[in-house]
Amino acid sequence: MPFSIDDFLGGLVKLKQFDNGYKATSDAVLLASAVPAKAGETVLDVGIGTGAVSLCLMARIPGLQVTGIDIQEDMLHQAEENALLNQKKLHLILGSVQNPPEELSGKTFNHVVTNPPYFSETLERVEKTRAIAHKQEVPLSEWLDFCLKKVQPKGTLTLIHRTECLPEILKILEGRLGSLIVVPFWPKVGKLPKRILVQGVLGSRTPFTLHTGFVIHNDDNTRTEKMEEIMRKGKALF
Repeated sequence: MPFSIDDFLGGLVKLKQFDNGYKATSDAVLLASAVPAKAGETVLDVGIGTGAVSLCLMARIPGLQVTGIDIQEDMLHQAEENALLNQKKLHLILGSVQNPPEELSGKTFNHVVTNPPYFSETLERVEKTRAIAHKQEVPLSEWLDFCLKKVQPKGTLTLIHRTECLPEILKILEGRLGSLIVVPFWPKVGKLPKRILVQGVLGSRTPFTLHTGFVIHNDDNTRTEKMEEIMRKGKALF
C-alpha cells in the first residue's frame, strides 16, 4: 500500500502514514502538547494508533516510559515502525479497554492520554483500520472508566474530543478527578469550537476551570503564533 513519511513538529517527529489508511491530525499534536509529564515518568496512551501522540510527547519530553494499547494489530505494527523511525522505544500492547490484557492488571501510570474514537455512525467506503480508529464501538463511559483506573494518585488524565461530547465527559469524570480544566480550540475568532481538551488530576481538590481556549487560525487561514509554536516547534500548550 502506498505511504508517505510525514513531518510533525517541524520535522522533530516523522510518521509513516499509508495513503488510504488512518492518518494522524493536529488533534494528536494538541493532545501531546498538554500533558504535564517530566522525564522518567510513565505514560499510558489508550488507543495509541500509529503512535503520533506518544512520539510528539516524547519529542518534547525525553526520558519518558511510554506504553500504548490498541485493539488493532496493524496499527501497533505501524506504531512500532514509527518508533524505530524516530529512534524511540514504545511498549506496545494488543488489547481492548473492555477486556484489558493481563499485562496491564494492577498497573497505573503518572499520565494517561487518549484520543477516543468519536464517530457514532457507520463509516462507509473507508479503509478498515481508519474506520475502526474513528468508529466509537466502545461507550465513552467504559473507555474513560478504563483510563481512570490506570491513573496513579496525583497523576493526570488528558483527552481531546468533540465539543458536543463535553456534557457526557464531565458527567463521567464528576467526582473522580480534581483540577479539571476544559480548553476549547477555536478554529478562528468568532467561530464555534469543534474540539475541546479535558484534563484532570486524580486526588486533587482544586475546583473546575474553564480555560479561555486557543485560536487556531488567523483570518487569513495562517496559524496563530501560539499554534505555530505548538505545531512547528513542539512547545507545550500551557
